[in-house]
Amino acid sequence: MKAFDFDKLNKRNSRNAAAVLRSFIEIEVNEYSMSDIIQFLNHSSIGEELELTDHFIIRKNEDEVLVFNETTEMFVKNPEDYRVYVEISSLIYLMNQYMSQGLRKIDSLLKLN
Repeated sequence: MKAFDFDKLNKRNSRNAAAVLRSFIEIEVNEYSMSDIIQFLNHSSIGEELELTDHFIIRKNEDEVLVFNETTEMFVKNPEDYRVYVEISSLIYLMNQYMSQGLRKIDSLLKLN
């Protein structure tokens, strides 16, 4: 499994992307939902979406998904600034890192500390 590329995430998204991705991981990823999320990431069709507790994931193409929080989007001036396009392999890597090493590792990978 390849590692996470912060620079690639940063180039593709707004400056809020890392915080949105952290929020997704902290709220949605746990031992009960992780397998459902990975199942969706590996087997969904383009355009298919998964609604979770506070976030949505939409399959954009073979390699990438869009992650966003619908509630946040209702209250911000530029909702597109709070959407994150991320490679599927990178998202799976981050979720695995979170489950094995915790939120501090995610903060480090996303350069939030």
